[in-house]
Amino acid sequence: MKVINLFRDSRYTLIETEWEEARFIYLKDKEQKTESLGVAQRELPLKEMWEKHQREENYCLPCELLLHLEHKVLKGENSIAEMGLTAERLERFKELLKEVENESC
Repeated sequence: MKVINLFRDSRYTLIETEWEEARFIYLKDKEQKTESLGVAQRELPLKEMWEKHQREENYCLPCELLLHLEHKVLKGENSIAEMGLTAERLERFKELLKEVENESC
């Protein structure tokens, strides 16, 4: 797994990676206690989305992001929505992400 972009603030963690010959986008929302993982079919303007999130109070980063991801999985406190990706794939992604973070420390 290769991390391409990482954005983090007090609410969100947004990570773009190359994994399994695809581009994956992971978003964790600490406030809503949700996580999502999706496959980007094309390059997304993540930096611009992140900057817009920081500038505009009413901008919904998860909403915008999830519109661009065809295959995705969403996990909340008490629910999971699998739309082309499984919850198992999300958990495997998080395990690999921890390994990458540990290697870079």
